[in-house]
Amino acid sequence: MALITLSSDYGFKDPHRAIVHGVLASLAPELRVLDLSHGLQPGNLIESAFVVGHASKSFPAGTVHMILNGELAGDNTWLAMEMDGQFFIAANNGILSLLQESRRAKAIHRIEIGEQAGSLFPGRDFLARAAVHLAQGGALSLLGKPMDRIKSSSMPRPNIDSQRKWINGHIIYVDNYGNLLTNIRRQDLQEALQSKRLEVNLPRNRSLNRIAKSYQDNAQDGVLALINSLGLLEIAYREGKSREVNGASSLLGLGIMSEISITYE
Repeated sequence: MALITLSSDYGFKDPHRAIVHGVLASLAPELRVLDLSHGLQPGNLIESAFVVGHASKSFPAGTVHMILNGELAGDNTWLAMEMDGQFFIAANNGILSLLQESRRAKAIHRIEIGEQAGSLFPGRDFLARAAVHLAQGGALSLLGKPMDRIKSSSMPRPNIDSQRKWINGHIIYVDNYGNLLTNIRRQDLQEALQSKRLEVNLPRNRSLNRIAKSYQDNAQDGVLALINSLGLLEIAYREGKSREVNGASSLLGLGIMSEISITYE
């Protein structure tokens, strides 16, 4: 049985998430609907692409992912994309191009069903219907005309200079514990990890001289760098509790798009 997932900036206090769940249940009570995240920062497409991009890799073919962050921030165009056997529904605000990264969409179509003029709640008014159509095996082409061009955005990529033995990256996600996830991948660090000396340079004149193997490893003033379960360099505080309190983000004063550099010999 096909799945529909929901990701949004709705939060859990307001009724919007429940309303979309209710519409989906009314349209197709037999379908399974799962929440990915409703704590996405409003308008933060890099964060949204990070969450949905990593989570979607664990879902089976045919899954439909509704991404309701910035759903009114596009050009009054909403899209459905097929990629790697799954479907992604979102506004034409750049999120779908972020999700593609090194992958390539099989097809992208405009969603033209439903009464869209003047809608202040696309997720409820017509995107839910599009998601059910796809989850039930409906053709992508029946939703609307194909799109050759969509709004383009790109994930920041690390700069790697092997001659100068220098890597510069950015924080692209802050997790619930306040840990800082960067765009520096395990494979980007292969040469640095084999070097005699390595230094992870942080703001406030702080640096780390080793890559830890786990969150329980020896920390430097409570802070450590490690390659996490997603294969990304992460800066963590060993006793971090949340983003706001006692986490690496608040302690170091870092957030999304803050720079992290690595030097080695």
